[in-house]
Amino acid sequence: MSDVIHKVEEQVGVSIHREIPGKRSHEDFDVSQMSAETRAAFCRVCRDGGATPEDYRHVFESILGRTVVGEILK
Repeated sequence: MSDVIHKVEEQVGVSIHREIPGKRSHEDFDVSQMSAETRAAFCRVCRDGGATPEDYRHVFESILGRTVVGEILK
């Protein structure tokens, strides 16, 4: 997710600049590369129930990235 899209929104008297993460390729979603721990966390969160906060964090880190989740939870 290293690609960044720079968007500029023009409004009366102001320009808003945003950096948006680029689109991930399909290789980033290859579940054959997913660890057993990540797969189990996804199952507890999305299917089985009984997920812990650590399970949710693990799932969000696998989707958003560990750095992004760490910045959000500072």
